Amino acid sequence: FAFLFLCSSLFRRGFCFFNSVAITAKYLRDQLNISKILIVDLDVHHGNGTQQAFYADPSILYISLHRYDEGNFFPGSGAPNEVGTGLGEGYNINIAWTGGLDPPMGDVEYLEAF
Repeated sequence: FAFLFLCSSLFRRGFCFFNSVAITAKYLRDQLNISKILIVDLDVHHGNGTQQAFYADPSILYISLHRYDEGNFFPGSGAPNEVGTGLGEGYNINIAWTGGLDPPMGDVEYLEAF
């Protein structure tokens, strides 16, 4: 690949060296001409690297459900108002939960999000 994504362009913040989701999405878009791609991230942590990779890209809809705690939970990104920029505005959706683990997020909260 001529272009590989680190987990974040600034430095590795998560638990990976290369963002396989971003690499795959870029391959599908650029090599297989898939024009609309959906990435859903169901994880306790915000996928800051994936968000950053496609923040201005209207061909990829990125949805992240994660713990946020007003920016106090690692990595501190993923606020609900982070919606993309330029042509990508509206193609980045953060469902950012606050309240820690009391009560924990469960099936009801995830079903309600969708």
